Amino acid sequence: MNKRYIQGISLLACLASLTGCIENVGPKDDQAEVKPNQATVNTTNHQLAADLYRAVIIDGKYQLGASASSTNTPASVGNAKAFEEGLMRISKSVFPPDQYYLQEGQLIDSETLTAWLGRESEDNPEGLNPALAEGEETTTSEEETTMTEMTSEETTLEESTESGDNNQVSVDNQTTPLFLNQILEKNIMVETEDGFALSGIVIGLAMNSTYSYTDDQGVVHEQEISMGEMRERGKQYANIIVGRLRNTEELRSIPILVGLYRDAPNSDVVGGTFILDGISREGNAVADWTEHNEYRVLLPILDPEQQSERYTYFDSFRNRVLDFFPNLNGISGQAFYVDDTLKSLDIEIVTQFYQNTQVAALAQHVSDVVQDELPENIDLEIRIESVDGIQAFISRSADKNQIQSHVFH
Repeated sequence: MNKRYIQGISLLACLASLTGCIENVGPKDDQAEVKPNQATVNTTNHQLAADLYRAVIIDGKYQLGASASSTNTPASVGNAKAFEEGLMRISKSVFPPDQYYLQEGQLIDSETLTAWLGRESEDNPEGLNPALAEGEETTTSEEETTMTEMTSEETTLEESTESGDNNQVSVDNQTTPLFLNQILEKNIMVETEDGFALSGIVIGLAMNSTYSYTDDQGVVHEQEISMGEMRERGKQYANIIVGRLRNTEELRSIPILVGLYRDAPNSDVVGGTFILDGISREGNAVADWTEHNEYRVLLPILDPEQQSERYTYFDSFRNRVLDFFPNLNGISGQAFYVDDTLKSLDIEIVTQFYQNTQVAALAQHVSDVVQDELPENIDLEIRIESVDGIQAFISRSADKNQIQSHVFH
């Protein structure tokens, strides 16, 4: 491993506080002895793929970020995966993995994260979500007692109508939404002659696309948050967060990249998409906002009104596999498009058989059909599964047309 030593407090301790220091002072490479008050900082030797960051390791341990253990998580598994994957895709466009290293976010601690995601109130002036209107009350269901009662900030934003699956507001058809659902932080590190230094901060803001509330008759209502309001509030949240980070002197000239993510509703199997990203190189404002044109599609399309020739590739693939193997429970897929171009495709094939010879035969046939029916130059993952778990895995990266496969014994 590549090793550097940091004197005084560890790099982790420096990053853990918004008011702390981010120093990188250490002995020369030829110093052999590590004293008790020093932290050993390493990186992983192996980079599994050119598009993956190598991790920064402190004292032999991978450091989790506050958002990784937070109870304020995206609304669904699909959202959680799409949120992080999309944020990393944005990060790589600014901080290439062959030049930078990655550490989970250490600047925003768990207590701060919970406060920022809450509503503004006298007890929580740091809350980013808008305060409840006069006369509104928040009630939390028994199943969600682990969630903190949401209370919020931002008097500059207009008050609207409420949301989130975590809290319900009981009022006469008037509610104040929870717009911001999650904050995800990643730290971008660079190796210097003296050790590892913070070189960038990547922040993801997951915005609710819908909100629910219960009126005084006990009827649950769900309304959509407009894309325009989501954009404007997201930009304002980004500027507020950047300003708070800039209050730490050592962060005043660190580039801060922010991505705005639109959560998919809970009823959607597929995750949401990013709608904007921007960067603050210095100062308290995010500039250079870039629009994203992304969408996800659950395949096959069952609604005749939504059928399109655009998705015939999946129907052809699915039919050929089903015709060859009669004992399949189903084939489904999730397609990801950017600027109306297919970028990635995840397929799940559920089987009823368990013999290795059958699984191997199916995997081989699927590989053949992939070559004939599915588009090239996309990231492709296919999982063959049964009730016992994954039986085989097939993949192909966008920059290579060679199929990789593995049958689990």
